[in-house]
Amino acid sequence: MTDSIPSVKAPQTASSSPYEGVGRQAWILLWIAFGLFLVGIVGIPLGIRWFVENATVDRYTQVEAIRGTPLILDADMGNVTGVVSTLALSEGDRMRTDEEARANISIYANGSPDQTLASVQLRDNTDVVFEEARAPRFRSSSQPDRINLRLDQGRARVIGNAREDRPVEITVKTPHAVIHLEDGDDVAIAVTNDATEVNDRGGDVRVESQGEQVVLNGGQRTTVALGSPPASPKAGPVNLVKNGDFTEPLEETWTVESIVDAGDPSAVTHGTVTVTNSGERNAAYFVRQGEEGIHTETGITQDINVDVLDYDSLILRLDARLLSQSLAGAGQQSSEFPLMARIDFIDVNGNPQFWTWGFYAKDPVANWPIRGGEKIPQAVWYDYESPDFLQSPTFPRPAKVTKIRIYASGHNYRSQAANVGLIAQ
Repeated sequence: MTDSIPSVKAPQTASSSPYEGVGRQAWILLWIAFGLFLVGIVGIPLGIRWFVENATVDRYTQVEAIRGTPLILDADMGNVTGVVSTLALSEGDRMRTDEEARANISIYANGSPDQTLASVQLRDNTDVVFEEARAPRFRSSSQPDRINLRLDQGRARVIGNAREDRPVEITVKTPHAVIHLEDGDDVAIAVTNDATEVNDRGGDVRVESQGEQVVLNGGQRTTVALGSPPASPKAGPVNLVKNGDFTEPLEETWTVESIVDAGDPSAVTHGTVTVTNSGERNAAYFVRQGEEGIHTETGITQDINVDVLDYDSLILRLDARLLSQSLAGAGQQSSEFPLMARIDFIDVNGNPQFWTWGFYAKDPVANWPIRGGEKIPQAVWYDYESPDFLQSPTFPRPAKVTKIRIYASGHNYRSQAANVGLIAQ
């Protein structure tokens, strides 16, 4: 008979407790909940703060035809629209002008024409993409307004409006460089296949390319060739006109004139010239509101008396704006424009010469001629640049500039002139 061996039950250990896994899971869930609590109390306020700081809204942007028919190529649908008067621009839209067209792009604060953040004046044969114009959604944000453009071809003048409540940062990309402006800066940019030329007309402008940058001060210029860093800043052209931006008292540099064609001038209302600020520039403001049917001239004159024989180029630049005119066109003899410029010269033969150019907004009466002037849109700033006086095939070559006169002529009128420059290079 074989003896059986009794079985012995092994004692249970703590690790084999059926409640151990449940306890471990409870602790894990507790720590996860605590971690989520910490993330919530820290992360949610940070997330809200980040949103308040960085959330943006688009700024209303409008393009206005100055001459000819500029085109808008819609970014979404690919449609092409001709601009006859004014149209709104959307982010990504492309603007094109041909050899007959010019346009002005205005970016507004809060959609108000009285609060312009920046303006972009497009000359002929220009191709530009409006990438974005963004502003912080919340007033407490410290971020600036941002405007981004891409100038692929042609010439544009970009003006940032000086602001006190929030800075404006403007970036213009070209095939060769990136140009950075701030509020109050004024720059002219020309883009060809081979290079980008940047002329700083006011403020400090930063130009970047190939990992290098230069900073232009007012009046300096640089050129950026394809695949090259910016060239060292050079002195810009010389402006022969003093106080052409009207930042100094008018009477210190200009002589104010008021002429009326009447037997007793004292009994007739005279015009006035004052300096006004239109938001982005100071301007000479010519006003005459009085009796109709009386010829008047209201203007400012400055003596120049500068020899220009050693220069290669001489160009008049000014910004013109017509608010009203009672006399149609330029009058019956094409001599009464609501805004005119006159430059007096001594030519290389010693003979006195003068040149004039005028601007009007109201169409002339039938058969009234227009000579030495052009029609511009009413109440819109128009960037004018004259032909080169030193390279003209018809005008006698100036040897000395004696004076410049900016004036309004006609019966009643309201007009403005800003950024007057006689640029010698």
